[in-house]
Amino acid sequence: MSSDVPTSTPMSGDPQHGAQPKHGRRLLWTLIAIVVLGLALLAGLQPHYNRDRVVNARAERQKNALPIVEVQTVHIAGSEQVLTLPGTVIPLRSAHIYARASGYLKARYVDLGDTVRKGQLLAIISAPDLDASVEQQTAAVQQGGDNVLTAQSNLRLQQATYTRVHTLVLHGILSQQDDDTALAAVESAQSNLQAMQNAVKGAQGALARTQALADFEQVRSPINGTITARNIEVGNLVSASGAAQGLVAVPGGSTGGSPTGGAQGGELFDVVDLGSLEVFVSVPEQDAPFVQTGQPVDLTFSELPGETFKGKVVRSSDSLSQQTRTLLAEVQISDAQHRLRPGMFASAQMHYRATNPGILISGDSLLSLARGQFVPVVENNVIQMRPVNVGRDLGTQVYITAGLHDGDIIVVNPNDAVKQGARVTTRPAPAGQQGGSN
Repeated sequence: MSSDVPTSTPMSGDPQHGAQPKHGRRLLWTLIAIVVLGLALLAGLQPHYNRDRVVNARAERQKNALPIVEVQTVHIAGSEQVLTLPGTVIPLRSAHIYARASGYLKARYVDLGDTVRKGQLLAIISAPDLDASVEQQTAAVQQGGDNVLTAQSNLRLQQATYTRVHTLVLHGILSQQDDDTALAAVESAQSNLQAMQNAVKGAQGALARTQALADFEQVRSPINGTITARNIEVGNLVSASGAAQGLVAVPGGSTGGSPTGGAQGGELFDVVDLGSLEVFVSVPEQDAPFVQTGQPVDLTFSELPGETFKGKVVRSSDSLSQQTRTLLAEVQISDAQHRLRPGMFASAQMHYRATNPGILISGDSLLSLARGQFVPVVENNVIQMRPVNVGRDLGTQVYITAGLHDGDIIVVNPNDAVKQGARVTTRPAPAGQQGGSN
């Protein structure tokens, strides 16, 4: 007889039965969160990884790529050359007037800007000591003349005495000693007359010198021109060296010009002929052979834009200054309208024909190394360092007289990658960086 064993049924209130579903759901959510976080991290790191890969690939390509250099094709310059140099306008005739008499300025008859003639009286210096010296020397000359008259009278007397004595000696009335004594008196009178005459000449020379110095009390202009400086005023003490002492600056006029008073260089007046001017140009050593006497010159001035003045080289120093290594050339220019002024800055253009002008390149293309000067030339995308000879140096541009050929391709503004035998990639340089026209 089977007995029915009752099956135990878990009660809904059992704690173990309710904990298992909760624990499974928590684990599931944890796994889901981990997966989502991993996907988020992967999505965030992927752009950085892609960017790093692109950067590394680009760096690798740049590392393996050829350097790029800017180049230009050079050609032989034309034989017609223009040499442009700065110059300074100088008056052809000018006079710095100094005083030769010491004293006080008694009168002044001209001022700044006045036009004067040659020999015109500019000022008078009061020098009483010179006037007194003139009077003293005049009196000495007069006294010397009186002494000469006295000596002449004495000579005539001695000659008459000798004539009488000599006659008596011939007749035996007087002795020979009396004749010799009378003759000696004549000779002494002649010597005394000669001495008096020489004294008169000396006094006349001293008078002429003193009178010449006294004449310098009148300050006169040695040339025709314009008063460009006046450094003296009435009442000032003037030394014989020309420097004015105790000068007070004279206020400028209504035009606002600078004062002209004060010891400016020691001269009393400056007189300048403004109608005839010249320009002095310092020619560098490498350009000196191209400057010849009679060569035409075009002159321009910033104060007169658009106008060109004609001039010509009238002379040069024919030697170079040891200090500046330049040749001083004088260019004469005429200005009938008096528009140019001394001291103005001029730009002088000299035209000449050069037999071997060379090739004009940018100064940046020239490399100065320990073993010489070189220009990098590109041949079949390979750098060739060409030794060259440099001609005229224009500052930003230079002429190459040897080492380059017409049509060569040179590197403009080379960098550290430009070396002998280096392979490069080229591109045309901007027009502003090229040395000459292609």
